[in-house]
Formats: sequence, structure tokens, C-alpha cells
Amino acid sequence: MAGTWETQNKVLPGAYINIKTSEPLSITPGDRGTVVILQEMTVGEDENLYTVTVTEQGYPEGAVASDKKLVVEALKKAKTVLIYKLPDSHTTDSINKALAKLKTVKFDVLCYPYDTTPGTATANKTAIASWIKTMREDEGVKCQAVLANYVGDYEGVVNVAQGVVMADGSKLAAAEATVWVAGATAGASMTTSNTGMKYVGAIDVDPRMTKTEKETAVKAGKLIFDVDSAQNVTVVYDINSLTTFTPEKSKDLSKNRVIRTLDNIANDIASIFKSNYMGKINNNTDGRLLFKSALVDYFAGLQNMSAIDNFNPDDITVAPGDDIDAMLVDVYVEPVDSAEKLYMTVNLQ
Repeated sequence: MAGTWETQNKVLPGAYINIKTSEPLSITPGDRGTVVILQEMTVGEDENLYTVTVTEQGYPEGAVASDKKLVVEALKKAKTVLIYKLPDSHTTDSINKALAKLKTVKFDVLCYPYDTTPGTATANKTAIASWIKTMREDEGVKCQAVLANYVGDYEGVVNVAQGVVMADGSKLAAAEATVWVAGATAGASMTTSNTGMKYVGAIDVDPRMTKTEKETAVKAGKLIFDVDSAQNVTVVYDINSLTTFTPEKSKDLSKNRVIRTLDNIANDIASIFKSNYMGKINNNTDGRLLFKSALVDYFAGLQNMSAIDNFNPDDITVAPGDDIDAMLVDVYVEPVDSAEKLYMTVNLQ
């Protein structure tokens, strides 16, 4: 088991890891790239999962172009897409059934590419956002959701607020564009930002925005696109929906590259502790030093990847916890973000 903690009162063995911006964490970095799309299809069995990659076309038999449309967009950046077939009238109850099934499925990003389902779209998105928060904070599963036009105000939810125009003239509304954003988010590593990432196949944005409107959108935690004179469509800013900042949740946590680093850290530490150390080492000085050594090696590897900076082994302490079988770990690490803003003064002589 894993999750977050406030007091040392956990019952089940496991790694309970808090991520705070004053103590940003950064064990081998985990692989990313899996997207789950909750979508309708003309064929297949409701509530089933279908696996699709570039080389493994695991669609249900008889799938047509409309069934594959969103998956194609996600696979432009994702490694693997898991299609969860929703009933045609996807009520909140059907969404909750999907979420219950996904609790035991490994993935990076969940996408719900709908925004206008009569009477249920907002409720469905709220259910998904709440589930993501539970998975991240109670279950210790560091995943994100990509939703359209949803004010999540949470680092686990990416809010897409703009659609795109494709090269054939067709349009993808913001809800449909969530699948590409989900693929890009899942496919990006902890050393990659999607700011300025090109949306291959898109030639315009819909609707277009003025500079002031873009600034307003970004301040509201909305992920939007831009288009240049050569019809290149790119991500304006790789952010999530977090807009309420506190000492424990600074503006840094609104950046998706930072979240990917922190999520990798939490997932990797929990995985390595469970597989290599939990129940296998003594909770004494020698055992704690052994675990600390593994942490030092891991963080040094992250620094070599330029995922973190200024790491020092003294930034890690592994101490006895309150219970005889508990260890208390403090790690101070600085995540690296991409250079995304340039301030320059040109002096004329």
C-alpha cells in the first residue's frame, strides 16, 4: 500500500509519501506513456478495456473510423492507449463503474473527451476529478486526468480550454483535443516540458485568442494552444489547473514537468521500497543506511538526467518512525523546470 500521511498512524505496511514544495522530492525512473480514454464506440462490449498501440491494433472487431479517431490523436504522443468502452448514454453511474475498474489498472493519464452530454458532463468530470484526488492522495497512485473546460484547481487535473482545426479542415473541440493533450502529458518524461510542443496535424486553433485572452486563460489554469504564421499549432504553456497557491502548494506545482518529476519520485520510491526493502531489511541503523544508500543512488541518477538540481546526500535523512517497524524519511531536492521565459534588455549605443 501507499499514499500520503499526516500522522504516523498507518495500519498497512507500505510507503506513505508526502510531496511538499518546501521539500520537493525527486528510485530507476519509471516508464511513462499510457493513456486511458473513456469513450463511446459503435462496437465492442460496454465496460471492457481495449489496448491499442501503433503496432498492436487491439480495437474490438468491426471498429470503424469514428471509433479510432480519438485514439489516433492520443497515439501521436502516447505509447499505449487503453480504451474503456462507455455505454452510449454515459451516466455518472457508468463513469463511477469505469473508475472502480481502473483502480487496479496501471496508467499515467485518464481522459474523458466529452463536454456536452446533456445534464451529466459536469457531474462526470467532477466525479473523475474527485477520483483522481483520491488515487493520488489516499491510494498513492500518481496519475492525472485531462478534462475540457473544468475548473479543477488541482495539480492532478489538466483543464483544456481550446480546440484545434486539422489539416483536412475538420475541427476538434476542446473536449476532443483532450486526447492529444493526454497523450502528450503521458508521453512526456520528467525531463521534458510540453510548452511549445507542436500538435502535428493541426493547422489552427479554435477559437483564436488575443494576447490578453491567452494571459487570462493561463492565469485561470487553462491549457491552450497557439498558431503561428506558418500554421504550426503549439502548446502555449504546459500547466495544470492548480491556481490556488499556498506555502505547501506553490506555483511550481502548476507546472506539469514538475508534477511529472514529483510523481515519478513518489511512484518509484514506493515501488522500490515494496519490492526490495519492505520486510527484507532490519529497521536499525544498518538497515536504514542501506535504504538511504539506495535513495542517494536514485537521486544522483535524476540529477545526471537533469531532472533535479543541487542534490547533496546530506539532504536525505532516514530515521526511526514512531512504531518499531516504521522509518521516517526526509528528502530535500530541487526539481528542474524547462527554460520557458526570456527577459532581455537590448541597449543601443
